[in-house]
Amino acid sequence: MRLTLTSLAALLLAAAPVFAGDDAGTKKGTGEHHGERYQELLKKFDTNHDGKLDDGEKAAARAAFAAKLKEKHPELFKKIDTDGDGVISEAEMKAAREKLKERRAEHKSHGDDKPQK
Repeated sequence: MRLTLTSLAALLLAAAPVFAGDDAGTKKGTGEHHGERYQELLKKFDTNHDGKLDDGEKAAARAAFAAKLKEKHPELFKKIDTDGDGVISEAEMKAAREKLKERRAEHKSHGDDKPQK
């Protein structure tokens, strides 16, 4: 069974705050967090309760995301884990998001904005 473009987008967007830089989940210049996904990540992974994810907490969140992806969608995990080391790095996740953007743009340019199955 192949994942739809929508399913792939949902998985990658859910992980975006974890794989993004230090400003992920904050409004520029305010330090104020926003977004339900980020708030959920904070509840689950902000072990020191300082209201943000430090490098160790981000690593734990990335590992949890990768384990869930590997279990539920092993084919997709293998595609994203391009070096085959069993870990999805920030670079691999960024490349996967870029590929998704390209696919979306391609579908829109062909007048087909519906995801493929």
